[in-house]
Amino acid sequence: MKKQEIEFRVLDIIERLEKGQPIEDDMVELKTEWPSDHFKAARRIAAHANCARGEPIMWLIGIDEKTGVVGADFEELSVWYAKIKSKFDQGIAPNLISLAVPYEGKTVVALVFETERAPFVIRIPATWGPVTNEVPWREANSTRSARRSDLIKLLFPIQKQPNIEILDGSIELQKSISSIGQGAYQWNLNMMLYFITNSSETMVFPFHRCEVLWRPQGRPDEKPFSNLKIKPPTSYSSRELKQKNKSLTVDSTDYEVLIDTAGMTELTAEYFEDEKHGPILFEDIELKLKLCSHHSDLPVSLDALFHLVQKQKEPSDRLIGRWEIKNKSNQTKNLANE
Repeated sequence: MKKQEIEFRVLDIIERLEKGQPIEDDMVELKTEWPSDHFKAARRIAAHANCARGEPIMWLIGIDEKTGVVGADFEELSVWYAKIKSKFDQGIAPNLISLAVPYEGKTVVALVFETERAPFVIRIPATWGPVTNEVPWREANSTRSARRSDLIKLLFPIQKQPNIEILDGSIELQKSISSIGQGAYQWNLNMMLYFITNSSETMVFPFHRCEVLWRPQGRPDEKPFSNLKIKPPTSYSSRELKQKNKSLTVDSTDYEVLIDTAGMTELTAEYFEDEKHGPILFEDIELKLKLCSHHSDLPVSLDALFHLVQKQKEPSDRLIGRWEIKNKSNQTKNLANE
C-alpha cells in the first residue's frame, strides 16, 4: 500500500468521524493510545489478520471513535512491534508499514499490517494453562479461538498454492545507458526461484498479476520494479546461434510463465530513477514478491533481505553497488505450511 493511499484513508476516516458517520470497515481498528499489554495486542492483531483473507488491515493510533483525533503519544515503534512479534509462534507476524499523519496540530499513527502469510499463531502464556498455542479469530469486535470451520475458510483457498523457494538473488545499481530517458540510474534484479506447483495441471503466472516491491530496510515507501519477467534458465547454443531452454518443465512467453509440476526459474526486473545528488547506497534492502497464478486471486507472497556487498570504486564505474540475498537458507516461503 502506497504512502499516499494510507494518508488518504486516514484523512477519510477522520472526516467521517467528524461528520458523525460510522466507520463500517472491518479492515480498520481505532485506538486512542498505544496498547500497553503486548500479548493482548498481538492476539488481537493475529485475530484481525486471520480474518482479513489476505487483505491488509489498518490500526490507527491516536483516534477515539467518539471524540475524534486525540493524537498519539511518542512511542518507539520498532521496540513496540518487536515485543508484539515475540508473542507470535516462530516470530511469524504480519509485515508492518507505518506512517505518521499530522492533523490540526496532532499526529495519528497508521499501522498497516499485511496478512498474506496467514494463519498467524500466538504463543500462549504458561499462566493460561496447558495450551501452548492458539489461532485467534475476530468476530465483530471480540477475539476468540478459531473453530474448525474458520480454519477451513482460511486454509482452503491456499491449498493449491505452490511452494516457491528463493535459491539466490542479487540487485545491481548501475548508471543507466538507456536512450529513452527512463532515468539516470537503473536497478536490476535477478533471482533464482524454484517452483513446486502441488498440482497435476500446468500452472500459469501472468506477469501482469505479479509484482515486486522494494524499499530500504525500515523505510515506509515501497517502490515497484517494472518489466518483470520469469523464464526458465537458458544456455547459448553456438550451433543454432540462439538461446536454448534448459528446463523440461518450465516455458515462458513475453506475457507469462508456464510451470508443469515443478521447475527452476529466473526472475528479472528493473527500476529506473533520477536522483540529483546521486542514489543512496543503503546497507540493506527489503524485497517483497507477490506472484498470482491463473486460478487464484490470492498471491503467493515472498520476502527477501538483500545486503550491500560491493560499492563503486571509481566515479567512472558504471556499476555503483551490488546487493546479495542475506541468510539464503531462510528465504523459503510457503503460505500453505507456515
